Amino acid sequence: MKQRTTDTPRPLRSAGFSIIEVLVALLVLAIGLLGLAALQAQGLRFNHDAYVRTQATHIASDIIDRMRVNPENLADYTAADPDLLCDPTFEDLQGGTTIEMDLSCWYDAVEENLPGGSAIITANATANFYDVTVRWLDRTPRDFGGTVRVPGTAAECDAIAARFWDAGSGACLVEHTWTVWP
Repeated sequence: MKQRTTDTPRPLRSAGFSIIEVLVALLVLAIGLLGLAALQAQGLRFNHDAYVRTQATHIASDIIDRMRVNPENLADYTAADPDLLCDPTFEDLQGGTTIEMDLSCWYDAVEENLPGGSAIITANATANFYDVTVRWLDRTPRDFGGTVRVPGTAAECDAIAARFWDAGSGACLVEHTWTVWP
């Protein structure tokens, strides 16, 4: 039997983590944190989109309720001048606000509460109903090096229902229409 000599060093056992293991763990942690930050940003964007849609629905409901209260004069809602100044305290002889004031204040609410907001009320004489259409920018414009633009392309925008590409402004607009039956 051969004896071992004590001069030969024995291999040492690992007593901790190697630098490679630590770096790999840090890389995995960094990727996870970046994913979490992206998820948070996406959630904020969706929250803003939902907020704007809610605002549009409230604004449209406001004018629709006003139209339903005044069914005899529905046609006047399509012919009013949107450039009148909004004065909610103005009252006509019957004690209610006039159609022009209703629309003026409504147009102001659309412009103030919706990014790039616009609205129109149209009549369909053959079917005897009215459409209330509200439009706004899909996302709030962002500033990129002095150039304000809305992210997205025409193809991306047109692929989603209720959105359309406005070539004049180079932006994706959201459009919703509510129908009012007398």
